[in-house]
Amino acid sequence: MAAKQTWRLLRDKISEPWMHFAIEEAILRLTDEENQMPTLRIRQTEPSVWIGYYQIPEEDVDVDYCQKNNLKIVRRLNSGGAVYQDFGSFCYTAFFNKADFLSSFGLNHTDELYNLFGNVIVNLCNKYNIQAGLSPVNDITVNNKKIYGSAQIDWYSAFAHSGSILVNADLNKMQHALKPSNLKFADKGFKSVRERVVNLSIIADIPAIKQIKNEFISSFAENLNISLVEQELTEKEKKLADQLFKEKYSKPEWTFTVSKPHTTVLSTKIASGVITLKCQVFQNRIQSAGITGDFLMPDHKKMQKIVNELNDKTLTQATKIIEKSKLHDDIINGLVHLIKQINA
Repeated sequence: MAAKQTWRLLRDKISEPWMHFAIEEAILRLTDEENQMPTLRIRQTEPSVWIGYYQIPEEDVDVDYCQKNNLKIVRRLNSGGAVYQDFGSFCYTAFFNKADFLSSFGLNHTDELYNLFGNVIVNLCNKYNIQAGLSPVNDITVNNKKIYGSAQIDWYSAFAHSGSILVNADLNKMQHALKPSNLKFADKGFKSVRERVVNLSIIADIPAIKQIKNEFISSFAENLNISLVEQELTEKEKKLADQLFKEKYSKPEWTFTVSKPHTTVLSTKIASGVITLKCQVFQNRIQSAGITGDFLMPDHKKMQKIVNELNDKTLTQATKIIEKSKLHDDIINGLVHLIKQINA
């Protein structure tokens, strides 16, 4: 058991989606730059859709539906798939120094955090006699239906792990707002989002969401052997969040990035999601490349480096670059598979 630590408990009640993520990035940046104490942030937002860092809104979200129903769409800083959120679900983010946290729990890799934090949710469900189980890589399911998903972001010395729990969300609105590719559920036996997810309130007699959040906080502290001290956002966090809101998250170009036209677009299912390789190929050489999808990749710097290296390389050279990279094995295998398909 790790030595007992003291963390800040943050319940800022910011529910506007763009400011919500500006706050998330501000805390993450200052956890790195100021080496401030670890934080557990509990959060809810107004109805909205959050896409993963590597996703394209038009490919994974019904943008027209969202616009007609006043659902804001925002790109998250972490990777993974598009999610619908409202006040019938709640989220948390744990911010901490990566090296210190891994060392205190005797962990070798950040991938192990999915199980560590996932067990907090499993134990929370046990309190309501709900038999939940970890579902690789980042989900928790009950009777093979998803109640929880998580994602991570690696930011220099800092790290953030986030999770989202369905309690009484509007699943019909979720079904309309999201449009994942057919590959997403290819190996799960589902054909739609509505078939894949379930609210805790459908499974058991669940109290008000406020009580569930308090139970989660207790389970988090108990499982991780930490003491939580409730505090407010610092003035530095507020100032940085205001800046990020104005210059980044409220700007359409942050979420709706303009992508280059590509003549070759190939996708495949990997362990952590769907990965898509988009490229312009001329005389067996990649002229430009892009990688999108809902796969899990917490270190964006590493992925961008690989994308840059693929440009102006032959397919053989590109394969070797990917095989020698330090990407996750499932991402390496998926990309190599897609490159082989180009001339197949």
